[in-house]
Amino acid sequence: MEVVQTVINALVVAAVGLALARMGHHLRTELKGDIARVEAALAVFRTEFKADIAELRTEMREMRSELRAEIGEVRSDLTRVALAIGADPRPGRQ
Repeated sequence: MEVVQTVINALVVAAVGLALARMGHHLRTELKGDIARVEAALAVFRTEFKADIAELRTEMREMRSELRAEIGEVRSDLTRVALAIGADPRPGRQ
């Protein structure tokens, strides 16, 4: 009788082990798929982020150029005003 009980216990343990192994395998496969999807999304995000940074740099360069041009115009206007009112150059700058 003990032999039959031992065999039944062994079969139950083997069945549970097999079920757990299959569940683990499926979970591992799902996890690999999830990781692959996250990596793909991250690659897209990186590409978009780099493009956004490049666009921002271009805009900043354009703004800097425009600002320099405007400052040059203001300096020119101030020089004309100073000359019109007869201002003398700064001492030491002739």
